[in-house]
Amino acid sequence: MEHTSPLLRLSSDIRRQIYEWVGLADYHPHFFRLNGQKTDFFGLLISCKIIYREASTLLYSSNRFIIRYTTPRSLAPLRALTSRSLASLTSLRVILNEASCHHPEDGNHSYCCHLLRVYPYDGMTYCAHAHGDLHQAPATLLVSSTKDMLAEWTEAATYMSTHINPRALEIQLVCDVEEDDVEAAQLAVAPLKLLSPLANCHVRLCRKTNSRLQQIADAAVKHARGITQTAPDALTQPCLSSSTAPSASHLLNLPQELRLRILEYTDLVTPWNEVTWSRHGRTSRKYTLCRVGCEYGATCPPEVHNGCQFVECWTIGCFCRLQHSAASDSCQCWAAPTDLFLICRTLYLDAQVVFFSQNLFVVHDYDSSAPSDVPDHKELLPCQYPFDRFAASEFLRDVVPKGCLGMLRSLEVVFPPYNWEVWPGEDSPEQRDWLATVGWAKDKLNLPGLALRVVMADVSEWGAPDDRVDMTAEQNRAILQAYDRIIAPLGLWGRRNSSSDKVLARFCASLVEPSKHTYSIEDPSWEEERSREVEDQLKEKAERLVMGDELWEERSGLPEPLRGLWKYAFRRDA
Repeated sequence: MEHTSPLLRLSSDIRRQIYEWVGLADYHPHFFRLNGQKTDFFGLLISCKIIYREASTLLYSSNRFIIRYTTPRSLAPLRALTSRSLASLTSLRVILNEASCHHPEDGNHSYCCHLLRVYPYDGMTYCAHAHGDLHQAPATLLVSSTKDMLAEWTEAATYMSTHINPRALEIQLVCDVEEDDVEAAQLAVAPLKLLSPLANCHVRLCRKTNSRLQQIADAAVKHARGITQTAPDALTQPCLSSSTAPSASHLLNLPQELRLRILEYTDLVTPWNEVTWSRHGRTSRKYTLCRVGCEYGATCPPEVHNGCQFVECWTIGCFCRLQHSAASDSCQCWAAPTDLFLICRTLYLDAQVVFFSQNLFVVHDYDSSAPSDVPDHKELLPCQYPFDRFAASEFLRDVVPKGCLGMLRSLEVVFPPYNWEVWPGEDSPEQRDWLATVGWAKDKLNLPGLALRVVMADVSEWGAPDDRVDMTAEQNRAILQAYDRIIAPLGLWGRRNSSSDKVLARFCASLVEPSKHTYSIEDPSWEEERSREVEDQLKEKAERLVMGDELWEERSGLPEPLRGLWKYAFRRDA
């Protein structure tokens, strides 16, 4: 007589609860490595056919699976899956080669794990500290092992294609190749054509951004999802013959007023109507969006939170097109819309008008990704300002195209809390350059249409440096004098005079009291109130210095323009 497992005598609902209790499924998906160690419930899967059928269906439909290629036959577990298991599979991450970002989990909020990111105190890379130095070299067809890897991936995909459930499987493919190895990238994504149509698809082809690899990734994802019929390998074919010219855009048939309104609904206007620029850090000399509070675990105000979806794309791992050559519908991160400036000269000029007039530009003098960070003043020998001019000078003279200064409508300049010895002196080259820039830009800016804010940022309250905790009265005075030296020249833009009535539409100052962290906090509420009073006085003094007493009296009661969003990301530093 055939023996029947006691488990089969139970109802299917109770068996389901048992399967969940042993770890086959949960209220949220778990990650399982197909070529990892055997799980604790492996014995359950091989107990009998009926239990295997029920348990495997639940396991593969409720969880996410990862398979990593390391050595030949690493993808054999994929070909070992039964047709029932493959038909139940809903999420698979295939890692052929990883040159960065080894986070297997979803929702990771850390920075990208780049090979060259080094800790200053020991010279070790970030990856060596955090991930056990998992970086692999970018794949290239010049190495025979890469061809073997791609051939094995093709075989595995061919086997899967006959068993998977169409539009039920989501695939995440990672194969970081060399930037110039287009053929390797095409071979990596080619097997996805066998699996189309997929429920979703995410592809990363290089740890760096590369336009050609980005095109291949985009085409592969769209083709795999059944959105388009354009295969990735078709991108290398010439689109136009020598006798064929591109047709003119239909936008040119419209009056400029309508073209501008249409362009306002493109990425030329950022989600928060704000663009950040700085010359140091991860986004050095690039137009970016501020990384707001949600990325750091803070809670954003409702009017801000709607834009967080355009800077945060960690929902399925690192497939961010700003950091890598990658394509994923989970990444909606804003990037400067370069393509809109390359269509034709007429639309190039229209795009400039929209971009520079519809956004607030926040210019950080040092690092926008950490506004309270400053260079180590002890390494500046002799102690001096670390650049040859202010970031605001570089932005106005070299970054904003000629003819576009008059389009600026809102500008915010942020200075970090430099050490008292680092601020430029009155006769320093940086200060002279600033004076010259202010004079040079006066007739090029549309001052009656421009709102300007100058911010002297605070140190991080998570750890104020010694030079702010033990500040002397003389050092405090030296920083306040530096504030005045930077702000006073702006009176050329803000004061009415007999030769011109064209002055700034609005000028606002937000100046931190340098010595606010020096006082002993016996009564925190009293200290905060005292600092607010001092900073209100500094603000009024700076604004009167720029606008003059009469104009300040006229405008002091008017609503101020909104501050940059970086204060939400660094709430304690603002």
